[in-house]
Amino acid sequence: MVLEGLVTYVISLVSSFGYLGTFLGMLIETVFPPIPSELIMPLAGYLASAAGLGYVGLSGMIIAGTLGATLGAIIIYYISLTAGRSVVLRYGKYVLIDEENLSAAERWFKKYGKKAIFLGRMAPGIRELISIPAGLSKMDFKEFLLFTFLGSLIWTAFLGTIGYILGEAWRNLALSGITDFVAVILLACVAAYLIYKKLTKKRK
Repeated sequence: MVLEGLVTYVISLVSSFGYLGTFLGMLIETVFPPIPSELIMPLAGYLASAAGLGYVGLSGMIIAGTLGATLGAIIIYYISLTAGRSVVLRYGKYVLIDEENLSAAERWFKKYGKKAIFLGRMAPGIRELISIPAGLSKMDFKEFLLFTFLGSLIWTAFLGTIGYILGEAWRNLALSGITDFVAVILLACVAAYLIYKKLTKKRK
């Protein structure tokens, strides 16, 4: 119930405050992993479409979301850097961070090194946690910031564009409770088909 209330609050932020709401929504989503970015950014894209803001408005939503996600990742980075692994696990359980998923993020970081931050920001299940091993390993902050921003930019652009292209169709799907990654992939396929159909029509 607490999680549902928090998700509802974040959705209302985005709906009511546009760019600022998107920034805050992605900031909160990054700090509290249970909140899905797969819901926030498509909503932001949908709002840009519904308000007739065009691609300029969509770009603004994407940048706002990217900055929010980056700031949230920085907070997690410094908490992990200063508190240590045991403290992260002790209090992380309140936001569904446990030994198993943290170990998965650490294996990802160990396998890909610095690239793990860039790739991890686009990997559901990892993106919410990848800042922790970066902080624990005392990764260079400038490199962390660069890779976090770039990875977050691609992810938010991907999700925001889905919401923008699908418009009202995405809203109806979202209201039906489809917010997990599988749904995002399906929506992406639909969006790709619509783009292809539009381009084909123009050529004819």
